[in-house]
Parts: sequence; structure tokens; C-alpha cells
Amino acid sequence: MGKKTIEKSFPGKSADVLYAEVEKVIQGLGKKYGITCKFEPAKHRILVPETMGVSGHCAVTDGRVTVDLEHGLMGTAVVGTVKGYIEDKLGKLFV
Repeated sequence: MGKKTIEKSFPGKSADVLYAEVEKVIQGLGKKYGITCKFEPAKHRILVPETMGVSGHCAVTDGRVTVDLEHGLMGTAVVGTVKGYIEDKLGKLFV
């Protein structure tokens, strides 16, 4: 199984503020690909079940977002697109 990790720092942003924005990003991804995600705001965590060969886990802490994408052979073609989408949206937060 392959793994891609996205890490982005947001100095001075609280976990609560970051989580709210990241949840919007993941909801957009869910709508785009028909994915039902498990949102856990109290834990600042989002779990994405395997869809099209890719699953994910997002963790938010004060000033930092980490997204782990795991994929099997079937997900190899999709994981780059998903990673690019998330990186693009995270790059535009708070700009």
C-alpha cells in the first residue's frame, strides 16, 4: 500500500479555526467525488473511507494540518489528483 502525506503550517491559527476551514475543503472533495466522510470536530479529525482505491485521514492541531492518503494499486491513478486538489485548497486558506 502506498502513502502520500500533505503537511501545511498555519502559524498563529488555532486548531478550531483550522479544522472549520479544512472541513470545508474535505466536504468539497466529498461532493466532487461522491465520498461520505466521517467528521470528528471534537477530535479535530476527519476520516475518509476508501473510495476509488484511496482512503484518507486528516488531523488538525494548532497551526498545522496533516493529511495522510493511503492507496493500493487501484488508487495510484487517483491519489495524485486528490493530493493536488487538497494542496491547492490548503494553499488558498487565509490568503
